[in-house]
Amino acid sequence: MITNIYDFGIIGGDMRQVYMAQILAEQGYRVCVYGLCKDISLDKKTDGIKGEPVLCEKSLTNAVQKSGIIIAPVPMTKNKIDLNNQTGKDDLRLNVLMESLKEGQYFFAGCIPESFQVMAADKGVVCCDFMKNEELATYNSIATAEGSIAEAIQKSPLNLHKSHCLVLGYGKCGKTLAAYLKGMFCKVTVCARRPNVRSEASVLADEVIDFDEIQDNLKQYSFIFNTIPNMIMDRSLLKSVKKQAIIIDIASAPGGVDFTAAKELGIPAWLCPGLPGKYAPESSARAMTDVLMQVMQQHVKKE
Repeated sequence: MITNIYDFGIIGGDMRQVYMAQILAEQGYRVCVYGLCKDISLDKKTDGIKGEPVLCEKSLTNAVQKSGIIIAPVPMTKNKIDLNNQTGKDDLRLNVLMESLKEGQYFFAGCIPESFQVMAADKGVVCCDFMKNEELATYNSIATAEGSIAEAIQKSPLNLHKSHCLVLGYGKCGKTLAAYLKGMFCKVTVCARRPNVRSEASVLADEVIDFDEIQDNLKQYSFIFNTIPNMIMDRSLLKSVKKQAIIIDIASAPGGVDFTAAKELGIPAWLCPGLPGKYAPESSARAMTDVLMQVMQQHVKKE
């Protein structure tokens, strides 16, 4: 068995993984990377790293087998075949990753498929899902809300200020997004299915509606934000959306909007995944690193 040369092996992902590599190296850990969206120089001075240099491995297998703790993307995969990445490298696949993992390792990622967790456990690998951590999920909602607002501002010719906004869903992301929109003096409507959730939303929102009320209200909204990972905005509902409106879908892929119908109807609609990695990668990376350290400390205490 190959011995651990590195404390951390960081693979795939977006700029969050790049910043995590730098943060951990600055803290004095031995870090290797593979398949990141940005090359990290081997020269410490180039990246301003005061601790250990970040080393680039030549393959996924090398990076995984030589590391004690593996950090993969958030979300880990979009198609249950490839690791989420921006490089197109042929070996960034879940089956290659699974074959490379070894007993005693810790594996961190976001939205880890259940089947992968079962196979990893059979190999003696401990899986830790970032997105099942309540603290990080809440922080992630902040970065997601800020990113979705940034997308809306870029894509619409209208001000958000005093605009009519519809937020579909009132989970963590919906709550944070609604609060941000209210802080920008928007007129916010929240649509939620459960009565107790609508009751909670009524404290903040200007209006709260059930899903059977959407169609009669859609023409008033200039901005529609979907947070629900189920088909919500189908063709029948999209026909009621006013032409000047835009739709920002921040739900997990494939989202909750019929994008084909939206295009045919001339309604601007975008699925916007990975907003924390796009708009706040360093802050998100620091939050992920904090969670990583907390989890590892807990495991050390148990041992």
